[in-house]
Amino acid sequence: MGDWIDELTELLFHSSFLSLATTDGEGRPWVTPVEFACDDALRFYWTSHLDARHSRNLRVNPRAALSIYDSNQAPGVLAPVQGLYAEGTVQELGRADFEALLPSLGRWLEWRDAARGIARHPSTTDSSGDDTSWCTYRLTTEKVSALDPGGHPDLPGVRISRVPVDLTESFSRAYRARARLKPPLAFHQLSLELPPELCPL
Repeated sequence: MGDWIDELTELLFHSSFLSLATTDGEGRPWVTPVEFACDDALRFYWTSHLDARHSRNLRVNPRAALSIYDSNQAPGVLAPVQGLYAEGTVQELGRADFEALLPSLGRWLEWRDAARGIARHPSTTDSSGDDTSWCTYRLTTEKVSALDPGGHPDLPGVRISRVPVDLTESFSRAYRARARLKPPLAFHQLSLELPPELCPL
C-alpha cells in the first residue's frame, strides 16, 4: 500500500495539467485541462480567464472534481488507467491572497519542471498590470480516490475498483524533502519567472 501511495504522490509532482470538471446552473457538465500547482496542504491552484466556461460555471456552482493521470500509460480494454480523482470546493482568490502564495507556487513549478527536465524561461509578459479579466482559483479537496492496484476486494477477476486514498503523510513527506533541497525564490524573481497563466494579476 505504501509504495502505491508514494507513486500517486510522485504523479502529482510530475504532472503539469489536471482535468477539471464543473457544471453550470442547469447541471450541464464541462471538462477542461488546466495547468496546476499545489501548496503544502495539497490544495490545487490554477488561473483562468473569467469568461472561460469553467470559470462561469464555478461562479454558479463552486463544487468541482478533477483527475490527474499519466497519458503515457499502456492502453488496453481491461487495463486500469491509474490516476487520482478528487472533488472539493473552489474559491476565487484576490490579489493579496495570490501574492502571498507566490513562494509556494514558485517552488512547486520549479520541482515539477526539474523532475520533467523542462527549462522554464523567464516570461516576457508583464503580468503585474491591472488586467482583471483573469482570476486564480483554489480547490480544497474533500475526497481523494484512486484505482486499487489489487483489484476489487469482493469480485475476483474485476481489476478496476476505485477506493478512497489518504495522501496526507506521503505528500507532506515528499513536499518537505523537496523544500529542504533549495530555498524559495524571492518574490521579485517569482513574479518574473512564473508563467503568465499563473501570474494574471
